[in-house]
Amino acid sequence: MRTASLFCSIGSMCLALAFGCGGKPAESAPAQAALPTPTPAPSPVPAEPVAPAAAPSSIEEASFALRLAEAGPYKAGELGRVVLQIEPRGKFHINQEYPVEIAVSGTADTSFPKATLMKPDAAEFGEKKARFEVPFTAKSAGDHKLLANVKFAVCTDENCVPDERNLALALAVN
Repeated sequence: MRTASLFCSIGSMCLALAFGCGGKPAESAPAQAALPTPTPAPSPVPAEPVAPAAAPSSIEEASFALRLAEAGPYKAGELGRVVLQIEPRGKFHINQEYPVEIAVSGTADTSFPKATLMKPDAAEFGEKKARFEVPFTAKSAGDHKLLANVKFAVCTDENCVPDERNLALALAVN
């Protein structure tokens, strides 16, 4: 019998065609019982995110402080603003390359000239502080709630920590 042999180079796949190796004809293998399909491990359960409506107006962590604050007084029908600030702490700094994004929303009669703010929209953006002045208009007087979903990253020389947090702020509009 002939022996089929293939010489392999690195990165290619080797196949023995028609015959087994070693000069003997290929023998049929005995039938094997089907192996049970392994059950995948359960996925880890992610931490429950804070519902935007129940979000705080500020978050203080060891690596950063995040705040949404009033800059009023506010009048119905007039453009107002709130201030969102990111401040890293200790050895941490704001990642200048990370695509910082702030998505804002509010009560039904609140509008925003720009619903998503990014680094170019910042009033101040550096390694030790980012400050955004978020404009909005409340069409009617009364209590209004503004929500901000903030995506950012703070880093040390050794590691970077991307994060996403929700903030909420209750405002009185005259």
